[in-house]
Amino acid sequence: MKTFKLFKFWIFLIAISAQAQEVKNQSEIIRNNVSKGEYRIVADLYKSHSGVMEITDVQFDKNQPNDHFEIVLKQYPNHATESTRNETSQYFPDNIAFPVTYVNSVYEGNKKLQEKVGYVVREGRSVGRDRIVFIDDYMFFLQKWESKDDYEIRFVLKAPKVEKETTESEPGKKKKKKKKGGFLKSIKSKMRSSKSIGGSVDIDKVKTEVLQPYLDEATKKQEAYYKQWIANSENAKTKKYIDDKRAMMDKAMKQYNDDIFNSPEYQRMLAYQKWLKNNVNVTVANKKGSTIWVGSSKEAFITHEIPSGGQSTQTCTTDLYYYYSDAKGSTGHKFYSADSNCGSTVTIN
Repeated sequence: MKTFKLFKFWIFLIAISAQAQEVKNQSEIIRNNVSKGEYRIVADLYKSHSGVMEITDVQFDKNQPNDHFEIVLKQYPNHATESTRNETSQYFPDNIAFPVTYVNSVYEGNKKLQEKVGYVVREGRSVGRDRIVFIDDYMFFLQKWESKDDYEIRFVLKAPKVEKETTESEPGKKKKKKKKGGFLKSIKSKMRSSKSIGGSVDIDKVKTEVLQPYLDEATKKQEAYYKQWIANSENAKTKKYIDDKRAMMDKAMKQYNDDIFNSPEYQRMLAYQKWLKNNVNVTVANKKGSTIWVGSSKEAFITHEIPSGGQSTQTCTTDLYYYYSDAKGSTGHKFYSADSNCGSTVTIN
């Protein structure tokens, strides 16, 4: 039995090695395999989720050179909270010539410039920690990405069942499905064999035997391909255009921010915030002749007792009400509006 398992393992390694030249970049895989729809979670690192993620758009964008894509993804389309359910994120190629992953990012820049010269994908320390990789019928949702050797697989997802492209034939003849072979065929076989006892996909096994071999081979190919690609003068011009556009957007955003920070309105807000920080209270004086209670909601919830002739210090940044009883739910009478008299005394007669 051990000999048979070892033999199968070597067959798998040979298949990957023999088909290394067939390793495709993510944009090629997306073009041929990826469609909109719900991707079912078959493995979860924390074993806390089941359900789906939804690819809402697979968009070829003129602002993404080399026939790359923009992937729009809903991470939790079945979430109970509407805001979470409708929240989308965008993913873009990690390399202009040969993408190995698609990176979570956004378009950012000066709106007028964007409309004229095209959008620029944001780069920075907050970008790139979440990535997606497509292999055959599976999507790998990665998190905490540092490098191809340092990341976590958060989810493994199975693509929706869709009709594969077929080749038209003569009337009366059946359409032939496109065949998959080599590297992708070995991966599909390995995914089928990587089930745990409970029936779900074993993430550690998938990482070792499926995803990591792809990342290793594809990264090698990316490095070699990019060197050839950038040596072409037209490609070098395209890369420089994108770099120049990003630098221009960064400059435009910095200038926009500088204009705001130096504006009289902003300076007034800063001065007020500084004053407010040092004057966050208001003094409440009770001149009604009887005990009252003070709180910040229309119905008594948390109150402060002020005897007749007494005073109490309250936060000045909320509305304030007084009550004739401290019983929860007592109707309050508004006597102060938020931020209206910070640092002063308000008298209740």
